[in-house]
Amino acid sequence: MTALLAPLLGGVGVVIAAAAGPLVTGTIQNRRDARLTADLERNWELLKELKAEQENPWTHEVAQLEVLVRSQLAAVMARQTRFVAHRRNWASLGAVTMIVVLAFPLLWLLAVVGAWWAWTLFVALLLLALILCGIGLYQTFNPVEPPAPEDEPGSSS
Repeated sequence: MTALLAPLLGGVGVVIAAAAGPLVTGTIQNRRDARLTADLERNWELLKELKAEQENPWTHEVAQLEVLVRSQLAAVMARQTRFVAHRRNWASLGAVTMIVVLAFPLLWLLAVVGAWWAWTLFVALLLLALILCGIGLYQTFNPVEPPAPEDEPGSSS
């Protein structure tokens, strides 16, 4: 029984790990964005306070803080621009689901047989399914940019 379940659970584990990877990465990225935004807000307030002082011995530090705030603002704007243009291709994720739904029972049936030819087919089908799932997950989270819309013949440009 162990010889039967080990390769099967291994294949399922790889598919689950491939699907959960982008979720974990997205969570880490959200924390980084929140930290950058909070740092920008704190530095912005400090800059306002330092500039508000009448007698300001901190002119060099204020200039350095202005440079830091500008670079943080540029980073936040770049991240927000990427977020606005962010796209997902959910049809590719549906294709991955279909591959898993179709391949899992076939892998199970091949593992039950236990003959050398069944294990050869098992490995071949598992590799094919993993490659197709990898391509599908990549296409889901990194879709090809749609082509720019062309001008219509009746429009005046």
